[in-house]
Amino acid sequence: MEESEEMGDRPGVMPGLLTEGNRRKERREMANRKCAGRLIAGVLCAGLAFWEFGTGPAAGILAFAGLTAYGAESDAEAGAEIKSETDTEEDVESEAGTETALLLHPTIRRYFMYASGQQSGEELLARISYPEIHIPMEEARFSALSSALSQYNSEKKVSSLEALKTLTESAKEIHQDGNTDVSCSQECEAKIARADGIAFSIVENDSNYLGGVHGYYEKTGTAYDSRSGQLLAFTDVVQDCDAAAARVVQKLSQEYPELSFPPEKEKLASSMKQRDAGQDQSVLFHWYLTPLGVNLVFPPYTLGCYAEGQQEIQLSFEEDPSLFHSRYSQVPETFVVPFDQDTGIRADVTGDGAVDRITVGGEMDETGAYKDLTVSVNDQALTLSDFPYYSTELYLIRSNSRYQLYAFCKSDNDYQILKVFSLGNGAPAEQTPPSADEGRLDPYNLGVRSIETDNGSETAEIGQSGSYERAYSDETNALTDPGSMLLSTRMDAMSTYQACKAYTAEAGYPVSSDPYYQADADNIRLTLKQAAEFETVSESGEQTGKAFYPEGTVFTILRTDGAGTVDLKPAAGEDKIARVSGDFSDWPQQVSGFELETLFDGTVFAG
Repeated sequence: MEESEEMGDRPGVMPGLLTEGNRRKERREMANRKCAGRLIAGVLCAGLAFWEFGTGPAAGILAFAGLTAYGAESDAEAGAEIKSETDTEEDVESEAGTETALLLHPTIRRYFMYASGQQSGEELLARISYPEIHIPMEEARFSALSSALSQYNSEKKVSSLEALKTLTESAKEIHQDGNTDVSCSQECEAKIARADGIAFSIVENDSNYLGGVHGYYEKTGTAYDSRSGQLLAFTDVVQDCDAAAARVVQKLSQEYPELSFPPEKEKLASSMKQRDAGQDQSVLFHWYLTPLGVNLVFPPYTLGCYAEGQQEIQLSFEEDPSLFHSRYSQVPETFVVPFDQDTGIRADVTGDGAVDRITVGGEMDETGAYKDLTVSVNDQALTLSDFPYYSTELYLIRSNSRYQLYAFCKSDNDYQILKVFSLGNGAPAEQTPPSADEGRLDPYNLGVRSIETDNGSETAEIGQSGSYERAYSDETNALTDPGSMLLSTRMDAMSTYQACKAYTAEAGYPVSSDPYYQADADNIRLTLKQAAEFETVSESGEQTGKAFYPEGTVFTILRTDGAGTVDLKPAAGEDKIARVSGDFSDWPQQVSGFELETLFDGTVFAG
């Protein structure tokens, strides 16, 4: 580490950049102060042994006068939600098992902002991205968690905009030295590691570039109690830090045997006990919570030089149950958990009581593309080499007591291919799409639904000069529930766009009972070049008659069956849905007896 620093390749610490540990500390201290204030107010006003407290962002796990509150669904129910510390382990485990079965369905909106000089066409100075997370379907039921996420979102926005100013000024100094092709950046991509009735955990992949020899990156995490909205400390989940530290040191020696600076067990245990209590200023490790365990991430430079990267260790609920508080360590019957290609994941996928190691890899060709995909369970491997791809998004899914691996592979032009593997017999086996999907051009073309939500250009002053342009944002429906996965596929019927369905993972390759793909195509406007008559259908797809549409009528694409039918919605707001049938498999496309381009203007096709 010292040699690397002398070479000057270690990035500096800048205000507002990657200071998640300090932000987490402030949130926790504020939550605790508010929580204590509400308790005192309840005692003074009521004079009773029943405590009333709000379920806003600061409501938390309370340990006062021998009482613990796990949160309530409304203020009126708060008193009834209080649990005594004398509850047995069996009571806690029963409650945890019930609530882990309740899965949440969050959305992740990611904002991208760019800074440039005042004059049009000037060089790019800086760029940032940051997440915003919501639980729209469960907001009322989990109001405290929703409030906590609102606070998370607000802090992300404030710190990111401040970072954009700092990055912009740094880039200007670099440009003044003649390096006008350099821009500074701070990127944050978030995923949901766990989302159930017990716990909600976010994992972030952060990176920045400040103009030095290389950039910096790290994986961080945030965890909440789903009922109370309380920001969780490491010791809220792990009850035996000494044993946990010993286990981590052992795992590090097994999985990263060549580390330059392996941690000392005593120092690591001390850091665990202080983590998120505001005392571990050095941030020896980050952590996040999954349905399977607690993952610890050691950032670059912590246990080795920059070239050794970051190290990630999974403490397993199944493998070491005694390390954890039972409330957060019950492995659910059903879940989805993301994982990275370079770390893999551990779970008892065979049901024999032993934790198995699942890994995914591939060999690159000279162009930088992967030419194969290898999935391994322990020493059993399966390699597919029938397609090229550039990146993967990986998920381990448990449903109906079976484990599956989803690999969303992104190829040229962001084209997505889903490969599914069953893992239950100890050897990975590829699953194929159901016969009902064979009519589509590519039944493997499925991806996690993500739509662009903002194409506008917005400018504002950055510091004394310069401007920022909010180029766009996108919104993703996070995969958390095997029984309700919103997946999208590319369609080329009357235009090129993404369209989605709700799928389940219960039968191997995902299946859907929805007859239609809902189009994410609000930006496409199709205008009739001549008057035409089309069939009309109801919202459920039943035929209701026919309607005449004059020249100049503007439609948006509502949905398609993925074969020969597209339903159009008049942009003027009419209730009738126009159904257009045609042959979309060849070019030029045929629609209602006409060539598409002779009947409609405004079609948009991608290569």
